[in-house]
Amino acid sequence: MLREGLESDDIDSRLFGATPFETTRALASTALQAKVSDLEFAHTVLVVGCDPLDDAPILDLRIRKGVRRRGVQLAIATDRPNALDANARLSLRYPPGEAAGFLTALAEELAGEPRSDLAKLLREGGEDVVIVWGERMGGEAARALLRVAEALGLRGREDAGLLEIPAGANGRGLREVGVLPSAGPGLRALERHGRSASEIGAAAAAGEVTALYLFGTDPVRELPDRELWEQALHRAALVVAHASVLTEGLREHANVIFPAESHAEKEGTVVHPDGRIQRLRVAIAHPQLVRAGWSVVADVAKRVGLDTGVLTSSMVWRQLSTAVPFYAGLTLEEIGGRGVRWPERFDFDDGPASISSAPSLASQPSYVSNGALRMGTYRSIWAAPEVEISPALRYTVARQQAELAPEDAQRLGIRDGEPVAVSQNGTRLHATAAVRSGVPAGTVFLATGIAEDSANALTEPTVEVSPA
Repeated sequence: MLREGLESDDIDSRLFGATPFETTRALASTALQAKVSDLEFAHTVLVVGCDPLDDAPILDLRIRKGVRRRGVQLAIATDRPNALDANARLSLRYPPGEAAGFLTALAEELAGEPRSDLAKLLREGGEDVVIVWGERMGGEAARALLRVAEALGLRGREDAGLLEIPAGANGRGLREVGVLPSAGPGLRALERHGRSASEIGAAAAAGEVTALYLFGTDPVRELPDRELWEQALHRAALVVAHASVLTEGLREHANVIFPAESHAEKEGTVVHPDGRIQRLRVAIAHPQLVRAGWSVVADVAKRVGLDTGVLTSSMVWRQLSTAVPFYAGLTLEEIGGRGVRWPERFDFDDGPASISSAPSLASQPSYVSNGALRMGTYRSIWAAPEVEISPALRYTVARQQAELAPEDAQRLGIRDGEPVAVSQNGTRLHATAAVRSGVPAGTVFLATGIAEDSANALTEPTVEVSPA
């Protein structure tokens, strides 16, 4: 609809940063893909830039089973304390925002003589190495990760490779069908590149984009730089949204809201992190006036001059499988109840990527004055509007808390459980102090994706923390 009906290339499904097209294709290579089952049987698993307990709980379970039952050697490299730390043979921390620098240094070390404990473990801990990584690390870190994979010889190795945890549900599937500004269906190159999500927001705030179509997201809540998106939605002449829960940003700014299906009401397909395509089936009936998302999009497309011709969800899949080369010939019947991993039936590989060194990021001071701390962010598994409206889950609703190291808490006169104020350039958030021994000194971690006092309101690397 967007590219053919409205002749716009400004489309993006990524929440955090813009990964270069060449890096995106290189990471999708079937020669680098690990399977979910490899987590239980690999010699070594490295978790970098994510916490599977919050981001993909089933992967957290698989890793724990591998460590407990089969002696998998687990290493953790993150900015924030990780739920898997207690299971890890090695647990390392890097400063928030410096995943790219950490991975670049690791790649350079692996290319020579390993000196650090992590490099030695990856080199000497067995040939089958799986690296679980989070999309939230950003494009520079992803590029550095490719160099780590090449240094370890993971390309083409059975039972080893990379396994990404996307920042959002079905993130891999959305990329593969072309919901990117720089790639079409099947990750094919485009003659024209559109704007990334952050660039779309900036363009709308500047009046260069006058209409926004939001499918299953509230950028005021979900995306970095809350103020930018508030300005963008306020200035846009038309804001159309699909939502199953009416959130603050949509309630305030959307001109048209199509009631969307909940997860249990959807019929279609989803692509898991390892490329397994699985069917979604309707578990509960649609409430009155709620239509399938594909049906609404098809009607809107027809109104702007593009008749897709789809009448059922199976027709949508046939069009997708025709447009995406590595889905070609795959039927819903073949997918069935167990799903199909397309990397096992299609070779998508441009060969070893020509990836230049990512720039080394200079370390910044942990804190620069009394109360100023380096800020990191995370998203709780419970940070979702569906949780907030569910009576059964009300006790799990994520609230803002400032995770501090004990020495910083003592220096600032803050006790665990006490209210604190987090401020930056005139923006002030309210939080509850959570003093954690695993937090590196000079750092504070704040939650994003929550309804009140979300950290996406803060855009600078440091914040002031003080007793409220």
